[in-house]
Amino acid sequence: MGSNRISVACNDKYRLEVEDKRKARITFFTPTYNRARFIPRVENCLTNQTCKDFVWIIVNDGSKDNTDEIAMSILQKEELPIKYISKPNGGKHSAFRAALEQCETSYFQCMDDDDLYFPGAVDFFLRKWSDIKKVGNEDIGAIRTLTKRPDGSYMANFDVKENEEYDADTTESYYILKRIQENWTCYDTAKLASIDLFKTYWMSECHKFVVESIWQTRFARKFKCRFVNVAFREYREDDVVSLTRAEKSRQHYLDVFLNNKVTLDEQIDIILKYDWIELARRIVLVNFFRDYLDIGFGDLMKNTDSHLLRVLYCLTWLPSLVGKPILHFAIRHR
Repeated sequence: MGSNRISVACNDKYRLEVEDKRKARITFFTPTYNRARFIPRVENCLTNQTCKDFVWIIVNDGSKDNTDEIAMSILQKEELPIKYISKPNGGKHSAFRAALEQCETSYFQCMDDDDLYFPGAVDFFLRKWSDIKKVGNEDIGAIRTLTKRPDGSYMANFDVKENEEYDADTTESYYILKRIQENWTCYDTAKLASIDLFKTYWMSECHKFVVESIWQTRFARKFKCRFVNVAFREYREDDVVSLTRAEKSRQHYLDVFLNNKVTLDEQIDIILKYDWIELARRIVLVNFFRDYLDIGFGDLMKNTDSHLLRVLYCLTWLPSLVGKPILHFAIRHR
């Protein structure tokens, strides 16, 4: 399997699991890039699950290390049901898309390669989905749980009431409830697939690190989530090979520009309703990083549909000309 082409392989155990339609199952999807040494840790987390009604899709997003060898050796052991996709590098969103297109189970859940997961996760999510289906909550498209730090504290900005449950879409949770939390989310596959998560936009082919809030807001316009205050995931920072922690490159600043631009384009109605400060902050970021990246102001205007956004970009354009030398100096010497 080379990293310059797309390859798909699965073991016999995977085929047997997806052919058996008598049980609901979760597809755990693990995107990975140059972190082969962490894949056995995810394998161990899955092996230790108390409920075995799941399959595992691993997506190698163009790694240059020995990810192919490690993943195939685990697949060939036939201990876990595994499908393995090896593809050119395109960013996590492209790995997410590849896995979702290959998903053959009722539920779909991202399982990052660098975190730890607790043994009761599969049992919990399948029981919760069964409860939701029994009462006919068709507006629920996902179950969201919390995440803990290694010291056992929750990654959330609010006092967590253990086992509290509530239904809300992600914009309601963020803007109305003011809850910021690190989530672990299990999606209804059919409902997730019904959303145009991977729509194209200006410069989308250059966008490598698409923030998940963009996908989540697209999903939130149609479906709510069942939020449950329990944690089955432990967030780890064991490695420097991370887009959020690596040395900042031009691609990083291009992603900052595009993440803010797409967020404004797609969420202007929501942001206007709830948070003018966030609107102003994002407007400034878009114009400043457009300047830093030498992207033409005319191109920005031509590729912005909202008349209000065009006016706001114009209001920040002249100040950005004055601040451009300061911005370049600050970024290069941060």
